[in-house]
Amino acid sequence: MSTSAGWDGVLDGIINEEDCQEPNNEIGYPGNCGSSTIGIAYLLSYLVISFLIVINMYIAVILENYSQATEDVQEGLTDDDYDMYYEIWQQFDPDGTQYIRYDQLSDFLDVLEPPLQIHKPNKYKIVSMDIPICKGDLMFCVDILDALTKDFFARKGNPIDESGDLAEVQTRPGEAGYEPVSSTLWRQREEYCARLIQNAWRKHKQQRAGGPSEESDDPDTDPRVRQTAVLVESDGFITKNGHRVVIHSRSPSVTSRTADV
Repeated sequence: MSTSAGWDGVLDGIINEEDCQEPNNEIGYPGNCGSSTIGIAYLLSYLVISFLIVINMYIAVILENYSQATEDVQEGLTDDDYDMYYEIWQQFDPDGTQYIRYDQLSDFLDVLEPPLQIHKPNKYKIVSMDIPICKGDLMFCVDILDALTKDFFARKGNPIDESGDLAEVQTRPGEAGYEPVSSTLWRQREEYCARLIQNAWRKHKQQRAGGPSEESDDPDTDPRVRQTAVLVESDGFITKNGHRVVIHSRSPSVTSRTADV
């Protein structure tokens, strides 16, 4: 009956009014005769309650739990996402040092699978994530994963609020060989400032030599080409290292570029 099988045999027994023994009040025997009216009404009500109400409630609960689990997967990161991260990490770090070179970071983020993947070109995305760079131009595995996790939740509209305690944990004072010396944001600033200084020094030498000043062919310092930069200003968002990042269009004039730096 619980699986809706054999209900016909049960119905045949409870509506049997002929092949049975009548009740005997003298000896107190209730009899074993059935009743068609009561039997049919009982069985129909049982089937309706069991299959149209109870089982549908079970199905509704299962579907709701499945829907909730699907939403959790879509809105958050699962163990499978982290397993995927470490599996791909092994391809870039076969010796298990927990570090990769800074110049490998762009390729590594490009080959990750969603939702952690950041397609190329991802230079300015890496800069804005402000990932620490350790001694020897090495990137720590957990630092990259932390940055990707925060970027994922920020894209979902749920940025992670970094408290003071969390910032202390992220310094990883007990990690052997962990020596941050810069970050992706500061590296970009250093490289950009170095190009400006080199360009200015080159022009200065040409002017002292009495020759005409040549225009720079470097797209990162040429005002005719460069239209964007990553700056530290009063607007934008604060990274975990305390830097404020702004990526915006800028004036091509030399004066404005010098003032920005």
